[in-house]
Amino acid sequence: MNTVIASILIDAAAKIGAPIIKGLLEKYLGGTASEIGGVVIDAIASKAGVAPDDLPSVPSKDLEAAVAATEVETPQLVAVWVDQQRETNRLMLAELDKGESWWTWAWRPAWMWFLGFLFLFRLVLVPIADAALGSDIAATVDLPTMMTLTAWFMGLYMGGHTLKDLAVKWTARS
Repeated sequence: MNTVIASILIDAAAKIGAPIIKGLLEKYLGGTASEIGGVVIDAIASKAGVAPDDLPSVPSKDLEAAVAATEVETPQLVAVWVDQQRETNRLMLAELDKGESWWTWAWRPAWMWFLGFLFLFRLVLVPIADAALGSDIAATVDLPTMMTLTAWFMGLYMGGHTLKDLAVKWTARS
């Protein structure tokens, strides 16, 4: 549906001479920066007084008026979007530059790679070796133990902060 809406809006933008909107929708709708395309569509829908999904049913004249009104505001929309992206990048970099010791964060990717290797070994390499050598290595590598280890890791990784937050809330309540 988004491509239908985008093509209708691109046609309307081309017809009334709104190059910024036309360019943004052509370049960014559906791509990695599709958020700005969505912002533009939402702004046009707002100007037309309908939901974005209802844009195809808007009369051509009203749609062109909404595109023209949005064209005037588009530089501000893009500026706000760029500022939002810049702030997101700044926060991600700040997270990386916390200055914490490497062991406070390195255990998570280390365990992920370790578990990934274990499952690759057990589910891919061992059966290939068993088939090629006629051995029974698979019997010595316990899959339930690997699943238990994975469950413990997931519990610590995904549940640790949840439990910590619950404990903080519980103690603050008392």
